[in-house]
Amino acid sequence: MIADSLRHEGPAGTDTVTINTVLELHMINPKAILAPMVSIAVNRRFTAVLFKQHGREQLARVSGVTKRRDEVNLFEKVIEELLKNACPAIKYRINKEVLCKQNSFETYQPEILEDKRVQYVLSWQGSDGYFGEVFHGGWIPREERKYSATGAESALRFLSEMGFPKDNRIVSEGLNALTASGWNRGKSCWNMYDPELGLFGDDIIRAVVFAYFGMEEHESIKQEIQRAFDCLERVNRANAVSEVIEIYRGKNVHKPGFALPWSYHLKLLAFTESWKDPNNLQRLAEYIEHLIGLSPFPDIYIKYKSQLIAPAAIFPKDLKKSLKDFGDKDWFWWFHTFELFARMGIVLKVPALKSQLAELKDILSQGDGFFRIKPKDYCFAKWSVYTGLALEEDWKKNKWMYDLTFRSLLILKYSEEIS
Repeated sequence: MIADSLRHEGPAGTDTVTINTVLELHMINPKAILAPMVSIAVNRRFTAVLFKQHGREQLARVSGVTKRRDEVNLFEKVIEELLKNACPAIKYRINKEVLCKQNSFETYQPEILEDKRVQYVLSWQGSDGYFGEVFHGGWIPREERKYSATGAESALRFLSEMGFPKDNRIVSEGLNALTASGWNRGKSCWNMYDPELGLFGDDIIRAVVFAYFGMEEHESIKQEIQRAFDCLERVNRANAVSEVIEIYRGKNVHKPGFALPWSYHLKLLAFTESWKDPNNLQRLAEYIEHLIGLSPFPDIYIKYKSQLIAPAAIFPKDLKKSLKDFGDKDWFWWFHTFELFARMGIVLKVPALKSQLAELKDILSQGDGFFRIKPKDYCFAKWSVYTGLALEEDWKKNKWMYDLTFRSLLILKYSEEIS
């Protein structure tokens, strides 16, 4: 192209710029009159283009364009390495979710099935399709505790994260089992529906499991989406955490009618799409901004009759904490919950989230596009209904970095920071 051949060599110590940079600027501000160019000086730290417009010199900054282009090139190299060296689940999901390619899961399935964790979970499935002994439970690998059990929710959450689609026979049979009578095995008072007390029932948990696989058409799931909005709206009326709690037996408990949302409310809105329109996105952004403003949260229990029940609370407890102040135990819950916010599509609408996103981008920039902070926290590798983010089977050598870089890419993608 002619534009490619029109190059201006800057003074010694500067870079070279093509006329394409000028054209990129024009695309940003098409009303600008690109009158005769006086000079182009491209410094390594700052890019500027000087124009004459109606007899006056106009300084137009294009550093944002250059920075954006550098970021794209940086992440292209990162994605290239992950597609070459990461585990098959990461390769599949990068192609599907980051690059938006229509790659078939069956291409990667043989390698994914070699993962010992996958084999362990598949061994839970019974002849009726049900995974495990209970619905709400299960540790991968098995947790050697008295209360540890194999469970359908953990199994299906793990398989969805490993890339298994809803039309996979194993998954399809597991989901069908959750529509049969008696699907909630191991049911307790925790599964009751009494939103005034902070008990949101087992239907929301089941709705989340289906949402993991992109299934939200059923009326019961639509009802749970509306209930999630209702819960967040109620909390929006509180001006401080002290307004939603009272003391019972020396413990904080929810005041009737002011229960904080569960993590399942965030998950449901993160993994569904039917509710998304400009009005609902703005509403949700306002609710989440208010929720963040109420944090940090103390430990708060649900009082059911004379029993105290620990809710499926949202973590981290301090949702506005700066990433530079994080310790080892902060990173798992931040990655877990921030990805949910990103999937909702609200990060750029909420100042505190936008600030944390900028911090993440700085961390990645300093690591040449990779997330190079290795947190010492078992929650990444220990899969359950709440924990687990590691797709790599072990974190030897650089495998931990591949997992956290992949999660970072997901956050950037769903926050519309990379296209």
